[in-house]
Amino acid sequence: MHIIIVLVISFYTLFADGGLLRVDWTNVSTIKQKLKVIPKELRDKIKSVTLPVYLPNYYINSKNIKVVADKNFYAITVFLKGARLLVRGDRTYQMVIEDKKHRFKIEKPSIDKIIHAEGMATIDFQRHGIDYSMVLECDNPDRDKRCREDNFLKDLYRRLSFIGGKK
Repeated sequence: MHIIIVLVISFYTLFADGGLLRVDWTNVSTIKQKLKVIPKELRDKIKSVTLPVYLPNYYINSKNIKVVADKNFYAITVFLKGARLLVRGDRTYQMVIEDKKHRFKIEKPSIDKIIHAEGMATIDFQRHGIDYSMVLECDNPDRDKRCREDNFLKDLYRRLSFIGGKK
């Protein structure tokens, strides 16, 4: 359900007076990422993505995974026991309309700020000028420590590995 919502929002964004964010490829380091070989199915599904693709290194060889991708967006869902982890990156943006009467300051949360809402835990972050997020949705969020506490998601964030994308 959440993947469908993300895809609808992304599709709408592409056609709502938006554009593409520029990727700063100079900060992408593939040398320090010591990974096992990425499975062919995963590599094939992300080969057309034009932004750096990240996934926590714990799940690179996972068989229980779903990938939705196009050249400006990717969403990788990892199905865990009792939970789902969505890692997504998006190059699209929607044009901001100037409204002098109503001014809002939107602050992007830092990694120290994990948002807990509706049984999910979310981290939003930027790398290379691109917006990324990791969303953990638990089947039983009131009892599952992974959704109640920050440690699980922070640990996954610290273990994000570059797995693909092209300039």
